[in-house]
Amino acid sequence: MAENDFTDALSDRALDTIDTVVATVNDKAIRPAIVAARGIVFGVVIAVVAITVVVLFCVGFIRVTTIAGHKIWASYLVLGLIFSAVGAILYSRRGVPPDA
Repeated sequence: MAENDFTDALSDRALDTIDTVVATVNDKAIRPAIVAARGIVFGVVIAVVAITVVVLFCVGFIRVTTIAGHKIWASYLVLGLIFSAVGAILYSRRGVPPDA
């Protein structure tokens, strides 16, 4: 009977050690890798959708504005002003580069 208790205790300790090692590896390596992969995938999906929306907006805006008077330069001027304003706003909000 005493030998059975010793092997049961030893197997319980071994299983607890293995469980602790697996949980530690999961917390230290696998979970951050999953979070990084999700971030990359969602970032790419958001970027593709955003680019598609901007391109479709530009095409639709040009088509709508050129129907009335066939003056393509006016739609180019408006889109240029919009993109210049957005670029100026983003440029003004840029961060200061760190000292090298």
